[in-house]
Amino acid sequence: MAGAATLSAQDTVRMTLDSCLRYAYSHNLTVRTAALNQESSEAALTGAKLRFLPSVNASASQGWGWDSGTGTSSNTQYGINGSLTLFSGLSNLRNLQQNRISAEQSELKVQQTENSIGVQIVQAYLTVLMNEEKLSYQEEVLETSRQQKLEGEVKYQVGRILESDYLLLEASLTSAESEIENTRLTIENNRSNLNTLLCMDDRTAIAVVPSDDTLRAAERILPEHDSVMAQARRNMPDWQISEMNVELARYNVKQAESAYLPTMSLNAGYGGGWMPAITTGNSTFSNNSTLSLGLSVPLLNRGSSRTQLKQSKIALQQAELQHQQTLMDLTDQLDDLYLNTQQALNRYRAAEALAMAYKASYDVYVIKYGEGAVTTVEMLQQQERYLSALNDYLQSKYNYILAEKQLDIYTGK
Repeated sequence: MAGAATLSAQDTVRMTLDSCLRYAYSHNLTVRTAALNQESSEAALTGAKLRFLPSVNASASQGWGWDSGTGTSSNTQYGINGSLTLFSGLSNLRNLQQNRISAEQSELKVQQTENSIGVQIVQAYLTVLMNEEKLSYQEEVLETSRQQKLEGEVKYQVGRILESDYLLLEASLTSAESEIENTRLTIENNRSNLNTLLCMDDRTAIAVVPSDDTLRAAERILPEHDSVMAQARRNMPDWQISEMNVELARYNVKQAESAYLPTMSLNAGYGGGWMPAITTGNSTFSNNSTLSLGLSVPLLNRGSSRTQLKQSKIALQQAELQHQQTLMDLTDQLDDLYLNTQQALNRYRAAEALAMAYKASYDVYVIKYGEGAVTTVEMLQQQERYLSALNDYLQSKYNYILAEKQLDIYTGK
């Protein structure tokens, strides 16, 4: 299994983001379907090349006859014939060029599919990481809540806090336990989604491993807009696929024009026959050779060629318009992604600072609560503010990493 190391006998694998991507590019059904389409295009290209070769056929037959006057007769015939197209109105040449473009385009479509699946893999992978990081913070809060509940029980028994305060501490612990259980269920669902995208066996459990590169993504400086756009145009297959659609439409026009041109072929053959003597005593043997040059000139086909040419020219105009629309859509898509990445970075930095501030404040409130300087309500309110800020921080952090990784995919990194 590419990029996966077995942890135990229970079909559990540890996978980094890179190993997830490599595995998906080899096993994901959508990617494999695109790869098969590429193989089919390569086979079509090979067939187009072979059309320039002559065709050769061999034949043989054996016959018997019975006649009341001559008796029994036997007849053996054999032959070999070959045909070579010398000129086909450039149809074969243009068909070869079309198939060559289609083969190149199908290869790009594999990359396009990998990019699409790659973005989904990154999102699923980062979602697991985000919730696992969230779980670690929740476990810290749970431990604090558990300790406060134990201390609160002692204080309540000696009359240092009211029953309502003790019930609040108990409810806070129950809430923390519930949140942890929900997060664990969410993580299992996230892993299942990742498993589905990877097309991995359902019995295999995935343990995601955060690579250093992934963790440092939130610390990197976002490249300049023009640099990102230029790299994306060079590396995103969508641009070239759209251009090739126009090229294919142009060759369809040329193919339609080929119908007006003559075709020329060379034919050769050799054959013979043998009639052995059965009742007459006389055997006959014969053979012959042929060579011919054929020329076919299209004169009238009830307007079929003219209609085909007109339709192919309209299809070319449609392909050119679609190409322009595709370029505008891709440009807008990249502009939006770059803007979203910038905004996500700004939100991440602000949320990080706020989460750190609330964490420091919450730690102080926990200490003050232990000393009796703040009430239970005040301490729990500060805890809620900290958890809310923490959720915002994690969401903004992984949203930024996702956007940056998506830019990495589109720019070929």
